[in-house]
Amino acid sequence: MAENIPMAQPLFVMRSIAEVEPYQNILIYGSFGAGKTYLAGTAALVPDMRDILYISLEGGEKTLKEIARICKKYDIDSSRIMVIPVSSYKQYSYVYEFLKIHLKARDENNIDTLRKLEAQVKNLPMDIRNDPAKLAEAIPEPLKFKTVISDSLTEAQKYCMYQILGIDPARQKIDAEPDSAEWKDWGSSREMIQFLVRRYRDLPINSIFICSRDSEQDAKKRYHYYPSLPGKLAKDVQGLVDTVGYLENIPQEGGKVVRRCYLTGGMYGTTSIAAKNRYGTKLHSLWLDNPTMKDFYALGQD
Repeated sequence: MAENIPMAQPLFVMRSIAEVEPYQNILIYGSFGAGKTYLAGTAALVPDMRDILYISLEGGEKTLKEIARICKKYDIDSSRIMVIPVSSYKQYSYVYEFLKIHLKARDENNIDTLRKLEAQVKNLPMDIRNDPAKLAEAIPEPLKFKTVISDSLTEAQKYCMYQILGIDPARQKIDAEPDSAEWKDWGSSREMIQFLVRRYRDLPINSIFICSRDSEQDAKKRYHYYPSLPGKLAKDVQGLVDTVGYLENIPQEGGKVVRRCYLTGGMYGTTSIAAKNRYGTKLHSLWLDNPTMKDFYALGQD
């Protein structure tokens, strides 16, 4: 029977667990000003997480100026952090398509393709793009992205809904009342965001998603914190990533503040926090205080 199975093109491919790349996919959520963008940007401090592509969906790139100052302090080339402002869901999907091609060229060490892609997204003049010598001079060491940051997934979902409703945020009049979303629209948005997160998650790259915090209070006056995404999508997205961290600023005596990132979900006092991780016994506490991506990187290593 086995002799009749065509083997020229296998239906699936096996690989050793040792071959699995230790790329991480992380969702960091919290209230405004908690330091989510800063935490994600500290990936610049980890050599194996550079170069970095920051997808700005809500103008958070200003926070990266602080990262640039840190890079200068530690003699890290901040030009290896690139920002792509995104103002529509379609643009966000185009960035994914760019990354897919870029990462293939990165893994094949195809320098020519990497240079051409970088020249295109930097909008260099055509005379440079079409001349290999000029291109090599303009981009001697092309970027090789190891980390992509999406800031934020909350805003991405809004752009997704705008697209479904046929709204162009750049052209929509401020006083124009948009169409109300119907039940099927929310269902479509839920599926589209799940699909997008899966796609970014499955790329051979560290994927960091930033999200705002939402909360509700139950009948027993207990608060529940979770990523700010509509309906069941908040739980759906948590299931798609390996790590969900809730970031919160905790005041200390003397005016100091601790940035605490909860990595284990459960009740903390009278507050239920959605969080999870797959770090196993390497994580020795329920949270990390004043973390950077160095901590997450170390936890993700064998």
